[in-house]
Amino acid sequence: MKSLALFRASRRYRSGDDAFSQAFANAMTPYFSPVTLSEVSPQWHDDLLESYPLSLVPFRHGIYNRTVRPMMIRDAVRRLAPHGVVCVRDELWRGDATALFEREIARRNTLFYNYFDNWFAVPHLAQRAKVRCELADAIIVPTVRLKEICEESYPQKPVFAIEEPVDCSRFDASAVEKAEVPTLVWAGSPFSQAELVQMRDILTAVYGVRPFDLVVLTGDRKPALSLPIPWRWVPFSPANEQEYIPRAWAGFCRLGTDAYAAAKGCYKTKVYMAAGTVPVVTDIGHARQIVRAAGTGFLIKDNDHRQWIDILVQLLTSRDTAIREGGRARDFAREQFAYGSIAADWAEAIQKVC
Repeated sequence: MKSLALFRASRRYRSGDDAFSQAFANAMTPYFSPVTLSEVSPQWHDDLLESYPLSLVPFRHGIYNRTVRPMMIRDAVRRLAPHGVVCVRDELWRGDATALFEREIARRNTLFYNYFDNWFAVPHLAQRAKVRCELADAIIVPTVRLKEICEESYPQKPVFAIEEPVDCSRFDASAVEKAEVPTLVWAGSPFSQAELVQMRDILTAVYGVRPFDLVVLTGDRKPALSLPIPWRWVPFSPANEQEYIPRAWAGFCRLGTDAYAAAKGCYKTKVYMAAGTVPVVTDIGHARQIVRAAGTGFLIKDNDHRQWIDILVQLLTSRDTAIREGGRARDFAREQFAYGSIAADWAEAIQKVC
């Protein structure tokens, strides 16, 4: 068995579930030994940067670039077992330090470049991965669309399209329980709150027919949203995510109909499903593939205003439907997106290269 090392950025630079977690490392142990998970930016590094006054930001970054970063790179590379397998993730570094770090790995190990961050699964942003993809022995991406792009850009490299995993275990595996009153949830980052503004008229129309509780799960401060219906902000945290998403009757995800939206893996939709909540999502790209494969959930063609209203009213009218379809979505997610399933796909891909 070959050793496997997973490198990721520190927590402050990560979002959502990614394959570079301890749970995923544990899921890889049947296939590799040992399996190690390392943060290239350890906690002492973050503490060091925070110890400098904010007024010295340029100085702090100067110290970081010239001394701390090379030291961390050397330390990380020294920990690797020779001739093992190393996977690095998109979010590690920017600029020349990326090439330095991965060039040292590539000298002694089979190097996989893991392009799992769906926010960057679009052609023009993928170009920033050029150095990494050229250094890597193989590339893992989350969508077939991006696989085709990478195969065209790097015709000599094996490219594997493997779904992004979801930590399904953080949601209770017992029967789906729903709130007594109709409840709709939107969960997302502060950078995507424009989606809620685009839904203003739709949510207002739905509320006029079927009043409901709207839960906005996002960020660490209340967003400056002006919605003409009552809504409740819940700060994003693992505990709040586990409490509010499973109890919602439906969760929505309004995507644009451009190439950027089509390439996204729609992680939000997968989380709704893992929590046992029916997803309502724009009929485009990878989100479409997920919902169709699951055989549950609802797709909105071209973000049609009337269809959004009709489907949300339908879902918010029947608690039994929310429980039944939510359970089907959860079962599919636990089979298709769980760490164990994705780990098996990773192992198969890596063994083909090694």
